[in-house]
Amino acid sequence: MLKTNNYSFKKIIFYLLTVFLLLALYVLLDFVFSNTLLKNENCYDYKSYKKGYFYYLKKNCETNNRFKRNFPSVKLYTDKLGLRVGKNPPERNKDKNILIFGDSFTFGVGLDYEDTYVGIIEKHFNDYNVYNFGVGSYAPTVHLYKLKDSIKNKIIPDKILLFLDLTDVNDEASRWVDDKIDGIPKRPEEKPAWAKEKTKRKAFIEKNLKLTEEFISIVRFHLRNLRNRAQNLFRKDDRNIRIKTSIQGQFTYTKEEKLDSRFWKKGGFNKGIKKIEDKIDEISLIAKKNNSEFYLIIYPWAETLYFGEKEFSWSQFGKKLCDKKCILINAISEFEKYKKTNQNWMNELYFLNDEHFNKYGAKLLADFVIKNLNF
Repeated sequence: MLKTNNYSFKKIIFYLLTVFLLLALYVLLDFVFSNTLLKNENCYDYKSYKKGYFYYLKKNCETNNRFKRNFPSVKLYTDKLGLRVGKNPPERNKDKNILIFGDSFTFGVGLDYEDTYVGIIEKHFNDYNVYNFGVGSYAPTVHLYKLKDSIKNKIIPDKILLFLDLTDVNDEASRWVDDKIDGIPKRPEEKPAWAKEKTKRKAFIEKNLKLTEEFISIVRFHLRNLRNRAQNLFRKDDRNIRIKTSIQGQFTYTKEEKLDSRFWKKGGFNKGIKKIEDKIDEISLIAKKNNSEFYLIIYPWAETLYFGEKEFSWSQFGKKLCDKKCILINAISEFEKYKKTNQNWMNELYFLNDEHFNKYGAKLLADFVIKNLNF
């Protein structure tokens, strides 16, 4: 009996050691692959940001890009100007230019370039050179600088398309400040509440355990979508739909005094609104000086469609901004129309539990913009 117990104990030890060695081998392989074959260049250049200025995309860069853990990984390509393009971008050898400005929506996080609304617009207007200046967290302060810089470099716009995002209010209030000396947008000296530094542990995992990160992300992405689809089977209308609310977009349905004070300093909302007004005025003057048509495009987040614009009308704000200064394309009504006829509208147009458009939401916006451009 004692002999049998000893044998069983040795078998358990053997199996445990085998599992441990296999795990150790896997971690070692993951570490090696992550730092060799899977080593991706980071196409975001933060050197200038660390010096207090805005960040930008590196030139002629190619990498895999994942916006968030629950987002799909997509290929990211940039051109010689440091702008996002498709894998095989058309030559910019036409006589007319379209300059497009925006933030992460315009950049097209989570989407292949061809599925972004800029990619769709570019394909439709193939007799124009299309320049996508969109980068995550950019706002009118940066758009204005990039527009001036492009003109300085002889890229003169025939059409300017500026996609104004709800985040722009908070970004103008706390992320970007004007540099009085050289005009390059700077970030505040004091870090705002939303600026989270990566922990050493997270940075180590992202750098050295890419296989594990990729596997977990894929599993999480599909499980979340499966769970959401299962929930939708038993949902009769959108009253029980789970809507992601946000710090940046809540001002359309939340009273100003009730905005999260950790992210909205006193007077910050009005400061952001005023800065947007000033920058749009400046951009409109530049457009007029260069005989450019200036279009301002506004669109809704899922929470905007669900809760409405009870406290601040983004639609009226866009109308006010464009009064005789630009051509407003308000896509909110188009999304509201889709919402009325599609019970599962949120998951059909937006990434799960996120404000960004998936490829169907991007196409809905692109088609509406194309239809309303006076080209």
